[in-house]
Amino acid sequence: MNTVTPFAPTGARPDAAAPAANAVPIGRHSRGPLHLDLDRLLAGRMLVQGGSGAGKSRTLRRIVEEAFDYVQTIIVDPEGEFGNLAAHIGATTLKAAEIAADGLTAAALRARRHRIALHLDLTDLDPEARIVKASTFFAGLVGAPREDWKHTVLVVIDEGHLLAPHLAGSARDADIRRLGVATLTDLCSRGRKRGIAPVIATQRLAKLSASVISELHNFLIGINVFDRDIARAADILGFSRSESEKLRTLAAGEFYAFGPALSPGPVLARIDPTITEHLGATPLLHGAADIDSAEAARLLDLDALREAPPPRADALKLRGTRALDAFLLDEAAPVAAAICLALRRIAPNATTAAELARHLDTPAEAVDRALDLLAAIAAVDTMPRGADRMARLHARLRARIADVPVVALP
Repeated sequence: MNTVTPFAPTGARPDAAAPAANAVPIGRHSRGPLHLDLDRLLAGRMLVQGGSGAGKSRTLRRIVEEAFDYVQTIIVDPEGEFGNLAAHIGATTLKAAEIAADGLTAAALRARRHRIALHLDLTDLDPEARIVKASTFFAGLVGAPREDWKHTVLVVIDEGHLLAPHLAGSARDADIRRLGVATLTDLCSRGRKRGIAPVIATQRLAKLSASVISELHNFLIGINVFDRDIARAADILGFSRSESEKLRTLAAGEFYAFGPALSPGPVLARIDPTITEHLGATPLLHGAADIDSAEAARLLDLDALREAPPPRADALKLRGTRALDAFLLDEAAPVAAAICLALRRIAPNATTAAELARHLDTPAEAVDRALDLLAAIAAVDTMPRGADRMARLHARLRARIADVPVVALP
């Protein structure tokens, strides 16, 4: 049975073991500072797990702030919370929404060749595109030529369950999920010989793929409240059933540390403060505005948000080639086709009718007629005519687009 040692905010005891040469301090426990051995981290990878508010992102910040002087660092940021940390360590930010998937693979290869610190920002991507683009980036890291394996790299991944979920949301999501799981598992399993040390954070053990977790040998485990997560965390830490209840009562910033790079037995530690400010902190509470319903309706502009009028009756009755013929013979068809191409370039994003008119150099009335026609055949999602009319390619058509690097009309 492992013995759990509680943390203490005081200094190190005289008999505390000296840290390894490439170990960095990240917190404190009862025997003194908690060090992360970067050499052993490369051999064993690490998981940082805890419920919402446990302090996972702050822990990742602390690790990066201490380790970037020792090793090339790459931050994978699904929520856009680490921009200031990237600036602090001099990392170059890659906006994944603005770079093609194969471009991310090339960027990863070049970063390894030239030992460039990177910040991969995955915001503004839908869940599937986020997995696809992260996977292509990871493929570049793993696919680096043998002569670049000596360029060791720390890959810090926040919200890992978004990139390698344990379960798919639907049958259509299954292939994308398998891609994410396979790529992140490969990064962990083959990364050691290739000089890659992944550190993955997740809210719940039940959300992150089990095949990814099985490749990780070092753990920082914070507060858990769900029975399934507590049971899995207790199994990792070697806790008895009664000891596992301690996982429900941990405070923010408190983690059980265990593994060759941290501690031979589980110790309860408190992570040290960070230099950079956490951008994803929970906002302060603010009450609703003191306004009446009429003013609220005006601010919401509810009249412009009403349901679009039903499509023309003749368009609803047509099917197959007759529907295609009716579309081609409509006077608005040329503008409608141009709108579809424009929306395809920025999918899954939306734009305004006014922006479409400017981009296509077409009168606003013609754009409105074309959008009405496209709405009738369910080719676009749009609003009723108005100054703020929005339009976006229909989900059925967006699903056919595998990779769209442009996110704004020129």
